[in-house]
Amino acid sequence: MTINEVSFSNIKWIDHVAPTKKKLIEMAKVIGVPQGMILNCLNPDFLPHLDSYNDVYFLMLRISESGAPKQADTIQELTTKIALFMKEDTIYSFHRLPLQEINVVTQKMQEKTTEATRQYFFQSLLEQVATSYDQRLLELEQMTESFEENILKSVRSRNLLQDGFILKRKASAYKKVIKFTSEVMMKTVMTLNLDNTQFGYIKEKFDRYQFYADDVFENSQSLLNLHIGIQSQKTNEASFRTNEIMRVLTVLTMFFLPLNFIAGVYGMNFEYMPLTKHPEGFWLSLGFMVLICLGLFAYVVKKGWMAPPPKE
Repeated sequence: MTINEVSFSNIKWIDHVAPTKKKLIEMAKVIGVPQGMILNCLNPDFLPHLDSYNDVYFLMLRISESGAPKQADTIQELTTKIALFMKEDTIYSFHRLPLQEINVVTQKMQEKTTEATRQYFFQSLLEQVATSYDQRLLELEQMTESFEENILKSVRSRNLLQDGFILKRKASAYKKVIKFTSEVMMKTVMTLNLDNTQFGYIKEKFDRYQFYADDVFENSQSLLNLHIGIQSQKTNEASFRTNEIMRVLTVLTMFFLPLNFIAGVYGMNFEYMPLTKHPEGFWLSLGFMVLICLGLFAYVVKKGWMAPPPKE
């Protein structure tokens, strides 16, 4: 656990990195909030929101996590939390990972020195939260392009459908968390009486990133439908070819069944059979077989079973 304390002209910021449960319970007494409220910092399921208890405000934000696994597709896996408690002119922040965005905010605050205010702190922090999604959404767009190329090139991969669903779930997760964060930012601005005009460009960032996430989500949905449609078409074509083969084999079988029957009958080991002693018996049996074949052929042609299927 690491604690960084930075004091400015009219604001104090105490940042806790990877706090233990014992430390959180201790800080609940210092801040003056219920233990359950501060222990929510350890709950991975919380989405961005703003809450209050007496004179303490509790702000939960989620920032994009750069080290997320490739197969990660949930808000909890793709983002990490930053919990902030605001009491008078002191801000307490808690997060489980060292974050580059927090370092950037610290640097900006230190550069302002006497000009550093609560307004500037939230402006810098929320800007970094928004910017953290920029690279992740760029990666999503690249994944979408790669997925589209694989579909159009008919790349055979067992994981192609799975990749498409992961892409869709990633876009959905980012879309939700960006939307919630944008709404919480505006609520925070109004609740803390911050200057709304200074947050306009940050709101535009969130709106733009939400549009990108929504665009990736819709594209991934369309590409998944396209992929499923192509696979269904290939399956239908394969079934059609199989049916054609079975049709030809069935027609050929019609000719050989009666011939096999006649040959089987005359292959029986009886001493007395019609035409067995007749000098023309062999040719008569062959002629009878030919007549049967011609009759079957005429019947098949009349029914149109030999004609190729109509082209659409």
